[in-house]
Amino acid sequence: MKIIVRPVLKAEEQRFKELMQKHHYLGALPKISETIWYIACWHNQWISLLCFSASALKCTARDRWIGWDIRHQYDRLKLVTNNSRFLILPEWHFPNLGSRILSLCQKRLSTDWVTTFGHQILLLETFVDPQKFNGTIYKAANWLYVGDTKGFSRKSYGYSAEAKSPKMVFVKPLKRDAQIQLSKPILEPKYR
Repeated sequence: MKIIVRPVLKAEEQRFKELMQKHHYLGALPKISETIWYIACWHNQWISLLCFSASALKCTARDRWIGWDIRHQYDRLKLVTNNSRFLILPEWHFPNLGSRILSLCQKRLSTDWVTTFGHQILLLETFVDPQKFNGTIYKAANWLYVGDTKGFSRKSYGYSAEAKSPKMVFVKPLKRDAQIQLSKPILEPKYR
């Protein structure tokens, strides 16, 4: 099965939003800040939709895993990207398909990010609701489970006032030394 993963074209964005709204339990997500939408295709048929966007401002589990201090965190958040949506369309649920699509996307993401936004990324993050999913796709794609969130969610005005359901936090280094680079006292020039 030859699957191709590529960014969504401008003319395809409306269809992408409609499918995401209809089939993803969280609905569509607008393009805010640094965001790239992807589709996975098989013989020109859309089989999966993915969103990668700016990282979470705060995530204790991720931040503890990276080991960066608060002085460096905000300058380096642009080097972390969030897999904010991952949807396999209903008629395409087959064994190993999700981890395969995720792997194909990871292989091209760094290059696409440099082309689109002019800087590299070192780490991917995602949040999985354990009341709905086990994170199986991420585990199969060798993402690391690093802990749970406190249950607060980002809103247009900041963060929710009360904690609801904590999410599992998974990270995937895109470079072997991502953790070291992100936590260094002085960031290498190519990542500044």
